[in-house]
Amino acid sequence: MSKTHVETMVEKISKKLQELENLLKDEGVEKVNIQFPRGVIRKANDFRNRLEFIDDDIFKTNVAYSLMLTDVYRWILNRFDIGLTAQEMLIKEGISLLGNIIEAILRHIVDKEKGFKSCCSELVKRGIINSKQKEDLIWLWNMRCKQHLATLPEKEYRKYTLEHYNKAIILWKDFETTLRRAYQNGELKV
Repeated sequence: MSKTHVETMVEKISKKLQELENLLKDEGVEKVNIQFPRGVIRKANDFRNRLEFIDDDIFKTNVAYSLMLTDVYRWILNRFDIGLTAQEMLIKEGISLLGNIIEAILRHIVDKEKGFKSCCSELVKRGIINSKQKEDLIWLWNMRCKQHLATLPEKEYRKYTLEHYNKAIILWKDFETTLRRAYQNGELKV
């Protein structure tokens, strides 16, 4: 069975990257600038346009910047075989980022003084999200709270998978769609 053009190119790039890393180590070079592929990261304005349910332009822009980082995580997780526990930690950081974005939006929409779970309960009470969405968002929040290393009761080995990350992305997209729809229907006042 012959390799596809993509498989052959991936193999060559992988070998070249390893050669470069070996050369950098041998020559004591700490920093190089390999150009990240253009067009992978969507523009902040693309995200701002989707966040019509946020009424504060500075907050909306900061959320858009954070969402740009999700494009970087997506690309790295889909393009690199990182291995070891480092990939899990990258997945954990991606999940945490989504949890932080959702927390910020919840508190912006509901009440800056309320906690994550209280804000979710308030949106259920208002009929903006349903109880399943609340349960899913709380799952995401609990995953995000694993950022607090001092409170973790056990090793994080084999705790984060691509399925977890993909679930978090789906939850974000569902939450964003729900808020946009509620805003457009006049059910969500910001």
